[in-house]
Amino acid sequence: CSCLQMTVENLKAENDQLKTGGPSTSTSQSSGLPDLFSSAARYNKYDGEPFNHSTALVLVQQEVKQQDFFIGTVRVNGRMDWPMLDSAVGQAFKVYIAKVDPTSSLGLTTDSVYSYSMNHIRRVLGGELPESQPSRCVSKGPSSITVTLKGLKEKCVDSLVFETLIPKPMTQHYISLLLKHRRLIMSGPSGTGKTYLTSRLAEYLVDRSGRDLNDGIVVTFNMHRQSCKDLQLCLSNLANQIDRETSTAEIPLVVILDDIHDATSISELVNGALTCKYHKCPYIIGTTNQPVKMTPNHGLHLSFRMVTFSNNVEPANGFLVRYLHRKLMEAEDERSLANEDLLRVLDWVPKLWYHLHTFLEKHSTSDFLIGPCFFLSCPVTVEEFRPWFIDLWNLSIIPYLQEGAKDGIKVHGQKAVWEDPVEWVRGTLPWPSAQQDQAKLFHLPPPSMTSGGQGQPSEASARPLNKETPPSSMDTLDPLMAMLLKLQEAANCIESPDRETMDPSLPTF
Repeated sequence: CSCLQMTVENLKAENDQLKTGGPSTSTSQSSGLPDLFSSAARYNKYDGEPFNHSTALVLVQQEVKQQDFFIGTVRVNGRMDWPMLDSAVGQAFKVYIAKVDPTSSLGLTTDSVYSYSMNHIRRVLGGELPESQPSRCVSKGPSSITVTLKGLKEKCVDSLVFETLIPKPMTQHYISLLLKHRRLIMSGPSGTGKTYLTSRLAEYLVDRSGRDLNDGIVVTFNMHRQSCKDLQLCLSNLANQIDRETSTAEIPLVVILDDIHDATSISELVNGALTCKYHKCPYIIGTTNQPVKMTPNHGLHLSFRMVTFSNNVEPANGFLVRYLHRKLMEAEDERSLANEDLLRVLDWVPKLWYHLHTFLEKHSTSDFLIGPCFFLSCPVTVEEFRPWFIDLWNLSIIPYLQEGAKDGIKVHGQKAVWEDPVEWVRGTLPWPSAQQDQAKLFHLPPPSMTSGGQGQPSEASARPLNKETPPSSMDTLDPLMAMLLKLQEAANCIESPDRETMDPSLPTF
């Protein structure tokens, strides 16, 4: 696991700081957060007597995804007992959550920790103490402490909240709707995380059922690529199979309907095709970018429950801050955590996103709103961020805003006084010596302008994405980039770029 590959130099530096009682550079001084390492250092000396100690990385393990998240480092010494280590691990988790979730929206606390393990010795908080002392459970070199959060077995959703970065009350609400009504549609703009959340909810339902997550237990239909007839045939066959068999072991538990264009017709189709008993029907989770209007006699109201995502409220409006702060922690670079220039850049990105969202609300239609997932490929070093953002702005954002503004003029006419968004961006660029880069950012002319002046995205300057585009600007996620590419293909008759250059470590939204 990459989380275990912290350099020996970093560990030695931490050892020296802790031995001398000096301050650690592992936390941001500008954040005002408590210093994890100084709290851990309390255990380094008793009665003035030095003794051996070892560094342990603290990782949160997500069992379903087979993934570990690095959250911090603690010190284990010969005088430390289990309650002391409980406190140190809890403090590491507390500091991590404070960094990742500065608005305390997730609802995760030290009570979210269920257990932790060191070299096959497992400690359940509040349970019986292991026979061996903590110091005997760590090796002489760098060790790891693997933390498990409360989850399905404890009738909690803390583990799912930690992974998805979606506040606990909302996560509980989504699961409650599914368990009670079995049918749910998530509505909202592209790039707000609907598709990713849908897949995680499906995995949760499978885990809850006690069945294995195999290829056939979750069936996904992309309604942009597959027809309603295909879906109707599949659901009808599924209903017949359920009626014929007493065992449901081979029957899909969850059906995902991604990218629904007409929620009303889909609701009618599902009601007509799934004629089997309601409690035996699979869970059905749909996503749509189109707003769904509810009426008292609406068929959707009778079968599906609705969850509306908006860039103005949680979980979308706080997700980008949490995601980028976690990404910084995952870099495991202690110097980056204290780099004020980098922290300033990462805190600027959500402000930029919301500025663009507000621009599109004024000048475009609901089809062209921009979700936070557009910026998930943001690098976590200032050196990499600068060229990444310039490419993203000129090659992706400006063409998207252009098409959005044109669409707004066609549908609504001139809705508001025109303000070129590049002016706000140029005035707030967060990296040092940014003045030299201001002129590199393209202007956005009003939709009525047909020719671009200097610095404007004319046909020559606003180049479409192509196969020679730097990978940094191609690391943008579906479905927003897919929509952008289609628009550019139609306007410029270009080939679709090779999507295999996308960063495979990022979740698909």
